[in-house]
Amino acid sequence: MADIPGINEPPHHVLFAQTQAPPQWSRIEWAQQLLLHAYTRTSPQHAAPILTSIGYINWWQGRGSKAHQFMQLALDIDPAYRFARLSDQLLGDGIIAGWNTNKETAYKTHLDMPLLG
Repeated sequence: MADIPGINEPPHHVLFAQTQAPPQWSRIEWAQQLLLHAYTRTSPQHAAPILTSIGYINWWQGRGSKAHQFMQLALDIDPAYRFARLSDQLLGDGIIAGWNTNKETAYKTHLDMPLLG
């Protein structure tokens, strides 16, 4: 997970989205698409880590409700999957990904981008 944003900072800073450098959002979007594709191809017993990773990416993007839904799916599949449980607890405690507290590093959809012209 810490390698996905393409930032050369300590992994715990990257995981909690508390880095000096902004993430490479296009790289994160690409990883999310790969994970979604992998999920469609995997067996249920291997789905919890994939769903948790997708949920975590949604948290990075500031989509807490959607992240929680993915964590719940992962926990439905494997209630003992610790990363999903801890990540869902993080969401439940209302912790916001650090990148989303700064407009320069926060995730922007294509609809959020200014028009050129």
